Amino acid sequence: MRDGRMANAQLTNYIIPTTLDTPPLTVVMLENPYAHGPFGAKGVGEMPIDGPAPAVVNALRHAGFDIRSIPATPEKLMAAASANSAISTGKR
Repeated sequence: MRDGRMANAQLTNYIIPTTLDTPPLTVVMLENPYAHGPFGAKGVGEMPIDGPAPAVVNALRHAGFDIRSIPATPEKLMAAASANSAISTGKR
Protein backbone atom coordinates (compact mmCIF):
# COMPACT_ATOMS: atom_id res chain seq x y z
CA MET A 1 0.00 0.00 0.00
CA ARG A 2 1.21 3.44 -0.84
CA ASP A 3 -0.91 6.52 -0.03
CA GLY A 4 -3.93 4.32 0.53
CA ARG A 5 -3.61 2.65 -2.86
CA MET A 6 -2.35 -0.72 -3.96
CA ALA A 7 1.31 -0.31 -4.82
CA ASN A 8 1.24 -3.54 -6.78
CA ALA A 9 -1.94 -4.00 -8.82
CA GLN A 10 -0.70 -7.32 -10.20
CA LEU A 11 -0.03 -10.48 -8.26
CA THR A 12 2.76 -11.65 -10.54
CA ASN A 13 5.49 -10.36 -8.24
CA TYR A 14 3.53 -10.16 -4.99
CA ILE A 15 5.50 -11.63 -2.10
CA ILE A 16 3.23 -13.70 0.12
CA PRO A 17 3.83 -13.07 3.84
CA THR A 18 5.08 -16.05 5.82
CA THR A 19 5.50 -16.85 9.49
CA LEU A 20 8.85 -15.08 9.34
CA ASP A 21 6.96 -11.82 8.69
CA THR A 22 4.82 -12.07 11.84
CA PRO A 23 5.83 -10.66 15.20
CA PRO A 24 6.50 -13.04 18.10
CA LEU A 25 3.28 -14.36 19.64
CA THR A 26 2.48 -15.36 23.18
CA VAL A 27 -0.26 -17.99 23.29
CA VAL A 28 -2.34 -18.19 26.44
CA MET A 29 -5.07 -20.75 27.15
CA LEU A 30 -7.90 -19.22 29.14
CA GLU A 31 -10.10 -21.69 30.95
CA ASN A 32 -13.79 -20.94 30.81
CA PRO A 33 -15.74 -24.10 31.76
CA TYR A 34 -18.78 -24.92 29.63
CA ALA A 35 -21.81 -25.95 31.69
CA HIS A 36 -23.14 -28.35 29.04
CA GLY A 37 -19.91 -30.25 28.28
CA PRO A 38 -18.48 -33.25 30.14
CA PHE A 39 -16.36 -32.01 33.05
CA GLY A 40 -16.83 -28.45 31.75
CA ALA A 41 -15.11 -29.28 28.44
CA LYS A 42 -15.71 -27.20 25.36
CA GLY A 43 -14.65 -28.14 21.84
CA VAL A 44 -11.59 -26.46 20.39
CA GLY A 45 -10.81 -26.44 16.70
CA GLU A 46 -13.73 -28.37 15.24
CA MET A 47 -14.55 -25.76 12.60
CA PRO A 48 -11.75 -26.77 10.21
CA ILE A 49 -13.07 -30.33 10.21
CA ASP A 50 -16.43 -29.31 8.68
CA GLY A 51 -15.18 -29.57 5.10
CA PRO A 52 -14.13 -33.22 4.68
CA ALA A 53 -17.57 -34.83 5.11
CA PRO A 54 -19.27 -32.82 2.32
CA ALA A 55 -16.19 -33.35 0.16
CA VAL A 56 -16.44 -37.13 0.66
CA VAL A 57 -20.16 -37.12 -0.16
CA ASN A 58 -19.47 -35.06 -3.30
CA ALA A 59 -16.75 -37.55 -4.32
CA LEU A 60 -19.17 -40.44 -3.79
CA ARG A 61 -21.83 -38.68 -5.86
CA HIS A 62 -19.25 -38.03 -8.57
CA ALA A 63 -18.46 -41.77 -8.51
CA GLY A 64 -22.16 -42.49 -9.14
CA PHE A 65 -23.47 -43.19 -5.64
CA ASP A 66 -26.67 -41.35 -4.77
CA ILE A 67 -25.67 -40.28 -1.25
CA ARG A 68 -27.38 -37.07 -0.14
CA SER A 69 -26.75 -36.89 3.60
CA ILE A 70 -24.02 -37.03 6.17
CA PRO A 71 -22.74 -39.30 7.62
CA ALA A 72 -22.10 -41.47 4.57
CA THR A 73 -22.22 -44.73 6.49
CA PRO A 74 -21.27 -48.10 4.99
CA GLU A 75 -24.95 -49.03 5.09
CA LYS A 76 -25.92 -45.99 3.03
CA LEU A 77 -23.11 -46.70 0.59
CA MET A 78 -24.18 -50.33 0.16
CA ALA A 79 -27.82 -49.29 -0.32
CA ALA A 80 -26.75 -46.75 -2.96
CA ALA A 81 -24.57 -49.38 -4.66
CA SER A 82 -27.50 -51.82 -4.71
CA ALA A 83 -29.77 -49.13 -6.14
CA ASN A 84 -27.14 -48.30 -8.79
CA SER A 85 -26.80 -51.94 -9.85
CA ALA A 86 -30.59 -52.36 -9.95
CA ILE A 87 -30.91 -49.27 -12.16
CA SER A 88 -28.06 -50.26 -14.46
CA THR A 89 -29.43 -53.81 -14.93
CA GLY A 90 -33.02 -52.60 -15.24
CA LYS A 91 -34.18 -54.51 -12.11
CA ARG A 92 -35.99 -51.83 -10.16
